[in-house]
Amino acid sequence: MFTYLTKKTLEMLITFVGITVISFAIIHLAPGKPTDVLTDLNPKITPEARAKLEKYYGLDKPVTTQYALWIKRVVMLDFGESFSSDHRPVWTKIKERLPITLYINIASLLIILVIAIPVGISSAVRRHSLYDKVTTVGVFIGFAMPGFWLALLLMMFFGVHLHILPVAGLKSAGFADFTFSQKVIDILRHLILPIFVSAFGGVAGLSRYMRGSMLEVIRQDYMTTARSKGLTSNRIIYVHGLRNALLPIVTILGLSIPGLIGGSVIFEQVFSIPGMGQLFYMSVMSRDYPLVMGILTIGAVLTLAGNLLADLGYAAVDPRTRR
Repeated sequence: MFTYLTKKTLEMLITFVGITVISFAIIHLAPGKPTDVLTDLNPKITPEARAKLEKYYGLDKPVTTQYALWIKRVVMLDFGESFSSDHRPVWTKIKERLPITLYINIASLLIILVIAIPVGISSAVRRHSLYDKVTTVGVFIGFAMPGFWLALLLMMFFGVHLHILPVAGLKSAGFADFTFSQKVIDILRHLILPIFVSAFGGVAGLSRYMRGSMLEVIRQDYMTTARSKGLTSNRIIYVHGLRNALLPIVTILGLSIPGLIGGSVIFEQVFSIPGMGQLFYMSVMSRDYPLVMGILTIGAVLTLAGNLLADLGYAAVDPRTRR
């Protein structure tokens, strides 16, 4: 197991370097520069002043040199300073927003697991039944419905028409005067809609994967043998079948983590959630290279860590993969 873990860690490091190189190249190939945001609206700016700004931010150096200087700082856990007017350290800005995004994504992932796996199993066991047909229609709706459109519908229904849930932000007016229990309830009320939107598509997709995987397992000879021995249906499905059916699901979960993190940009912007997604959108719009690279780096680390956990989970479920 140690050899397996070491091999996976080395693969992660190589992948991480590749991600940073591609990301750094792409943001520099995009049209516009950080100095454009500061100078385009100032008609009195001179070419000399523009050149001084580029030198101040280090943009006058070749891209390869800029990347070498950046990766050297990252090794020391220093993401540099933001190009925005506050010039705050990038890590400070990320540290303020990261917990919110992590909480929402972890909650979404737990909801996806709790709902999708039982729905997929029951659909496979009751194949072609009315229940299976209803869940299939629900899944297709979940696949077809854009997240931002669903968010707007929920905001209109629960926030505008029913007035039972807030539609923006994380805190209500007068939050500082609330008691501890009132603060917890207020934050939870603000997170209900974002978490639901984040988990909706994942539940639809994973339940179908679970159904297909369980159907494949049910057809195996060892399941027929278990039935011939007189074992109960629950024991056959949940003891003999579930562990093997979970093998592809573990892999899919690891691959779904980037989607959850990427989806944060959409629902955090729609619901005005002060998380990593909103910060990333603002940094891209302002061409804040250090902040963009810092967020992409954190996202890459989280994604690779999720894939590593998926690999370890796969090894735990199927011991053959350790060899």
